[in-house]
Amino acid sequence: MTKSRNYIDEFFNTYKNDVLSDIHGAIRCKIVKVNADKTYDVQPLALFSDGTKRPQLLNLQASFIPIKIKYHDDIGDSHNFSPFFAEMIINYQIGDVVVVVFEDRDTSNAKGDSVYKIDSERMHDANDGVIVGKIDIK
Repeated sequence: MTKSRNYIDEFFNTYKNDVLSDIHGAIRCKIVKVNADKTYDVQPLALFSDGTKRPQLLNLQASFIPIKIKYHDDIGDSHNFSPFFAEMIINYQIGDVVVVVFEDRDTSNAKGDSVYKIDSERMHDANDGVIVGKIDIK
C-alpha cells in the first residue's frame, strides 16, 4: 500500500526559509553616515549565510524618548521649571551600534504627523526601517 503524501507540509517545509527570509523584524546595524536631514545610513552587522555583507539601509529616521523634567528638592517640594526648558538632542553618531526595526507596511509616503497612503503591498521590508535605540557595547 502506498503511503499518502501530505503536500501542504511538503510545500511549507520547502519554502519556509525563503518566506521567512523576506520578513524583516529587527537587525543590529552600525551608523556609517549622519545625513543633513537628520536621517542615518546604516550597515547591518549580520552577514548573509554565504558570508557576504548585507546592503546598507539608507535615510532611516530615528526614534527618541521624550522627556519632561520636574525638579524635587531635598525637603519634598516639587517645582516645574516654568521659566526654564530642557532640550533633548538625538545623540546618534557614526560608529554607534543601533537596533533597527521594520514597520509593518510601506512608509515611503510617511511625512511628519500626517496620515499617509500606502503605495505598495510590501510588508516588513528593509526599506521601512527605523532606528529605535543604541546598544551599549562598552
